[in-house]
Amino acid sequence: MSIDNKVTARDTTMTFTCFVFFDMFNALSSRSEFKSVFQFGLLTNRAFVVAVGGSLIGQMLVIYFPPLQKIFITEPLSIGDLLFLMTLSSSVLVCDELLKFYRRRYTLAGRQLSTPIHCPTSL
Repeated sequence: MSIDNKVTARDTTMTFTCFVFFDMFNALSSRSEFKSVFQFGLLTNRAFVVAVGGSLIGQMLVIYFPPLQKIFITEPLSIGDLLFLMTLSSSVLVCDELLKFYRRRYTLAGRQLSTPIHCPTSL
């Protein structure tokens, strides 16, 4: 939000894009409850890859295609903005991977977790 407390097109774009990126990373991490995404690979489910790719292409169109910019009140983001949002939103994947590692470690050691551990997937 700007200094004068008005929501700008950049604010809208950053927020909307952050939500989309969080959702894509959450979808990636949710493919398995215990297996790491790196154990079964990023490209093993073709339908999933197409769905995520389509979502990301749609988001880029909303950000960079002028007719959609007018409809969604967005503006182009810099590479730096996109990298910042990717880093921020990938935290859901990192958190979930750490929880999966912890669950595998204690389940494989013959110890069951007494209470489930949940990682917040949204702010």
